Amino acid sequence: MFRNIFAVSIGIVLTVSLVAPFDARQTGTRVSGTITAIEGDHIQIKDQAGKPVIVMLQKTTRYLKSEKGATKAELKVGTRVVIEVRMDDKMKMLAAEEVTISTNDARPGPSETDGTKTR
Repeated sequence: MFRNIFAVSIGIVLTVSLVAPFDARQTGTRVSGTITAIEGDHIQIKDQAGKPVIVMLQKTTRYLKSEKGATKAELKVGTRVVIEVRMDDKMKMLAAEEVTISTNDARPGPSETDGTKTR
């Protein structure tokens, strides 16, 4: 009986010690969609399922476009983005670590709204 309890205890310790480091190193989650609103340090996107997602932009957020550096000013309503996020425990909301801005915007250009296309 003592040997069984000891063996199970050792098994649990080994399992926890192998799994715990992976959880501690877990990076953020990605959300993607089209920007529907920009207000101060927050953006709202419509995700792939059509649901609204609000993401907090931080001073440390990195911006990329075509695999090169970009700026927050390049975020526009209608632009497609992929955002690496993490849960900010203090603010209880998603915080952007990296925003990748699509070069193929989903929004129509000015010439597409009047029926003539120039693309």
